[in-house]
Amino acid sequence: MLKRLSGWGMCILVPTLLLLSACSISPVGTIPRGTPDRGSGTPAVLPTLQATQPVVNAAPATAGKFYTYVRKKQLWVALNGGAASQMTNFDYTKTPDVFWHQPVWSPQDRFIALIMNANPAGLGGGGCPGPDYGANGALYVMNTNTQQFTQIALPAPRSAISMSGAPPMDFWQYTFWEDTTHLLAWYNGVPGSTSDAAGLYRFDVTTQTLARVLALSQLGVGTLYVPRQDAPLMLSMRYSNQQLFYDAVVHPFGQQSQLVVYRHSLAHPDVQSSVVVKMGSEPWCATTQSGPYVKPGWDVSLDGEQLVVQMVNATGPDQAIGTVQTLSLMDSSTTALFSAVPAQFLSHDVTLTWGPDNQTVVAASMAMSQQSGLYSATLANPTAIQQYAPVVAGQVSWRNDSTAFALQSVTSADATTPSAVYVFLRGSTQGQTLFVDAQDFTWG
Repeated sequence: MLKRLSGWGMCILVPTLLLLSACSISPVGTIPRGTPDRGSGTPAVLPTLQATQPVVNAAPATAGKFYTYVRKKQLWVALNGGAASQMTNFDYTKTPDVFWHQPVWSPQDRFIALIMNANPAGLGGGGCPGPDYGANGALYVMNTNTQQFTQIALPAPRSAISMSGAPPMDFWQYTFWEDTTHLLAWYNGVPGSTSDAAGLYRFDVTTQTLARVLALSQLGVGTLYVPRQDAPLMLSMRYSNQQLFYDAVVHPFGQQSQLVVYRHSLAHPDVQSSVVVKMGSEPWCATTQSGPYVKPGWDVSLDGEQLVVQMVNATGPDQAIGTVQTLSLMDSSTTALFSAVPAQFLSHDVTLTWGPDNQTVVAASMAMSQQSGLYSATLANPTAIQQYAPVVAGQVSWRNDSTAFALQSVTSADATTPSAVYVFLRGSTQGQTLFVDAQDFTWG
């Protein structure tokens, strides 16, 4: 089974992240996705909207035999039903702001791909889109049999490295397992560099070799790392069934911006990308009257047959109309989902995540607010929705048998509250606490 992971830039002055508030380029930033540790070893948490409802602990068996999470900025891994063990011992003394991506397990749980970025304290923000210092990072592959790590780096991977000491900086952003022994990884390139290294790479875990599959120039878009005048600006990326999908903003930072999802064949990489769906238009990060959407939700099913997108129609921050629909990539038929959710929920960015059954979609807010919600819907009964409590926001992790999904609590100004991972079992509307003082949980 394919497993996926699904932020960007900064003022491109030096290879390190700078205070955006001090940059003269505006509006330029990045899309928030990373979950920062706040220096105390645990991220801060916003209270849920249903905090008064009872939340009980999940049974230990719910976590399964293979899983990962981050605790006190270090990676923990559970294998073959054993207790989770700490696998890293990085020293963050000089780089206390730490961001981990959700680890991505290979089919058959033989390898784990993970991205981590550590930054100096006091990084600033501002602009639209806002900064995401967790978008990039160093990329590693862990062999679960030997528990050894390989760092995926250019020009060549580094095998059997130590996961201790000061963490390195690098600029990888997305990882997707193509099959049991081949990892696809997107490299943004070093900010400010004249190198054309940005693109999609394939790492062969058997031969420990790395080769570029697709250059950024072949996608017909630019990024905040590699800007291209008058070209669409790429936002995010997915992979399924030998197809690379990515969404982009045509005419960004203007009053007539268009949000579009494209796809590019990896079987025929020289063939031009094609438009899959137009999500809508708005004044995206415009200097005056910016629209309410920065990164509308979308996802591709694991079987590569269905796309789900948040359709937008916005002319200003208080004039947003959002809907969700699926698009069959086999016959181009569409189905409306989440039509019964409150209109306010879809008036801002949400995350949309297909379940492994290729039938169920979870919709969650990207960040907590009074309009937050947590819902699921299915293609089998598209007019119905299931609402969950407590309401938590962020990136969903599905158990591979589709019996449960998990979310972690998100950040707030309260750095004293430990993070928690909540699990939502199929058939139950009440979430349970799976782990406390943990984040970036994923199942093998």
